[in-house]
Amino acid sequence: MADWGLLGQTGAFKANLLDLRQRRQEIIASNVANADTPGYKARRFEFEDVLKESLPPRDALPMARTAPGHLPKGYTEPVEGTLQEVETSIPKGDGNSVDLEQEMAQQSANQLLYNFAAQSLSGQIGTMRMLIDGNAR
Repeated sequence: MADWGLLGQTGAFKANLLDLRQRRQEIIASNVANADTPGYKARRFEFEDVLKESLPPRDALPMARTAPGHLPKGYTEPVEGTLQEVETSIPKGDGNSVDLEQEMAQQSANQLLYNFAAQSLSGQIGTMRMLIDGNAR
């Protein structure tokens, strides 16, 4: 069992999600920066499927575990994403596969999801701070 620290398993999951979203943002920025580079292949950073598999099923009943092997594991450790090259549906003459409109749309969506995860983690930290200070009512 991993040591989750003060924020527990949920906080560790959110921190991992923020790291993954940051990595995706870096890849998108790299694609945009190389939009005019001949022969550059756009890349995608995928992690949603692996992250989803690291969670227990939605319809799983919360039960007490008497032994580690009795029930499916929940989120147990940080997950990694995969980097893939992407071909464009509209070929360019210079071999570059970056579609700026698609990259900008993905950047906006990723930024919104990053902000949501950051606010969620911030709220969790704020709740812990309030409890530590004794201001919980």
